[in-house]
Amino acid sequence: MKYEIFVNGGFANIPKQYQGEIDLPDVEKNILLQTMRKKPMPLNEIHDGYIYHINLIDKDNEYKCVFNEHTLPEQVRQFIDTVIISG
Repeated sequence: MKYEIFVNGGFANIPKQYQGEIDLPDVEKNILLQTMRKKPMPLNEIHDGYIYHINLIDKDNEYKCVFNEHTLPEQVRQFIDTVIISG
């Protein structure tokens, strides 16, 4: 599965970008993709908060979502942690 993650905001507003390919166990990948299919809650302005732009490509399917610190689902947060640790 290919991924692109763009994080901006925060106190210093230093953007970070992660992209590449990752193999996840089928169960974990299915849970993540189901989470990305759900309609995210509306974004509210968060003072000095982060905004997460997530783009996942699995075979011919593309999933795009934008989250802030309050709307970021736990499954997506864990995925971002996995990407940062493995990268």
